[in-house]
Amino acid sequence: MAFTTNGVLNTVVDRYMSGLASVSDNWSLTVDRKSADAAALRLPAMTALGAIPTWNGTDDLSGSATSVDEYNTTGITLTAQQYGAQIAISRLDAENVPEAVSYAAQKLGFAVANTYAQVVFGQWNNSFGSVKTGDNKALFASDHAMASGTRSNKLTSALDSSALMAAVKLSRQFKSYDGSPYDLTAAGFYLVVPPALEEAAHQAIRSTYTLVNTGGTNTSAQGLNNVSGNFFSPADIIVSPHINFDNDWFVVSKAESPMVFWERLAPQIRLTEDEDDLKRKLTIDFAIACDAKADPAVAIGSEVS
Repeated sequence: MAFTTNGVLNTVVDRYMSGLASVSDNWSLTVDRKSADAAALRLPAMTALGAIPTWNGTDDLSGSATSVDEYNTTGITLTAQQYGAQIAISRLDAENVPEAVSYAAQKLGFAVANTYAQVVFGQWNNSFGSVKTGDNKALFASDHAMASGTRSNKLTSALDSSALMAAVKLSRQFKSYDGSPYDLTAAGFYLVVPPALEEAAHQAIRSTYTLVNTGGTNTSAQGLNNVSGNFFSPADIIVSPHINFDNDWFVVSKAESPMVFWERLAPQIRLTEDEDDLKRKLTIDFAIACDAKADPAVAIGSEVS
């Protein structure tokens, strides 16, 4: 039997939304977000086409056709994981504590938002190891497969302005599977760091100068203009307590992320009253998945020893 008191239901929804908004959704900036209505989400690799070849206007184009999948797989397949929770409140508790139901709804909203962030950043946490792309390499690796040779999207530098510029350089030099330049630098980047590196991130971007030694013993440092601000702004810094790196960090292109997030079922909150025990029950459920795409384009990660 549905509990349909409109005033209570409206309050529940309002407090749920309040809880949802209390957790940053900055995780969504780091992923390619999907909402396909399907039993499983299948994505092809399709990374070999970096440039269009010349054509004489008469030859059969199938002779130079690009395979959708150059890794001899079918790209990637995501299967959604279901999540659900229920809070039961007795009729007496609901009457004695007027905000019991609405406060529970707020906590559910917080938990949903927290779970989304946890799932996404949890995958980024493993991007130097267990999260693999289509060539069975870690998402951040120095030897990603190409038609000929390898390509890198991995650094080992501690976070500072020079390291940011090294990431920009590596992005400039990044290549498509066929060896064509795949430079998305013009779109800009997000800089993703754990709380321990938040200060270093702001210093790397905000500092007007970087100091370099002019050479020799007892020589003074000379200030050079910090040009990383041409590529990053403080608003591009993403910090989350769900990132468990100590010293590692990464940048992800604003144009294309190598991580995909699939919301198969959006969260739905319900308020019902049990006919047998008269408890008011708040339930929530949703289904999501997150994983690396077949191609590592374009994010640059730094694994600092």
